[in-house]
Amino acid sequence: MRILLPTLLLGCGLAACSAQNNAPLPAKLIDTSATISRASVGGAVLQTQTVPLTSLNPATAKQYGIDNTQEGVLLLVTLRDGNGNALAPADLQLTATASVLPDPPAPLPLRAIQTAGMTDYIGVLHAHAPASVQFRVNAKRAGDSNDIATTVDVQPH
Repeated sequence: MRILLPTLLLGCGLAACSAQNNAPLPAKLIDTSATISRASVGGAVLQTQTVPLTSLNPATAKQYGIDNTQEGVLLLVTLRDGNGNALAPADLQLTATASVLPDPPAPLPLRAIQTAGMTDYIGVLHAHAPASVQFRVNAKRAGDSNDIATTVDVQPH
C-alpha cells in the first residue's frame, strides 16, 4: 500500500509503505535540505518533516494559505498506523514548540489538513536566513507519549 504525503509536498517527494515491514518509510525528497524524524506512539508511527517554505510548490502553498515567498520552515506532522493507514484525528493529542536558536521555544500552532482521506498537521515558522530552527512535537495516543525534536538550518535562497 502506498501513502501520499499531502499535495503540499508534491514536487518534493512521496512516502511509501514497505511491503517487508508494513511501516511507512520516510519521504524521499528531491530537496536535500528537508529533515525527517520518526518515532512510535501508542502503536502508531509519528513522522515529522521540515521543508523550507521557498521549496513549496506555489499552487499547493496557495491552497494551504502558506506564503512561500518568505523565508522560513514548514513542519509537517503525520500519524499512521503500522500499516500506513489513517488514524482518526480524535485519536491523537499533539503539541508543538518552535524556536529560532538561541531564542527559547514558543508554542507552534498546528493546523489539520485533509489529503486523500488522511489528516495531517502543518505549522509554519518564519525565520530570516541564516538561522537554526528547532521544532519539538509531543504526541499522546492510547496512554502513550513520545517526543520528536529536530533542528533545521534556514539558508538564504
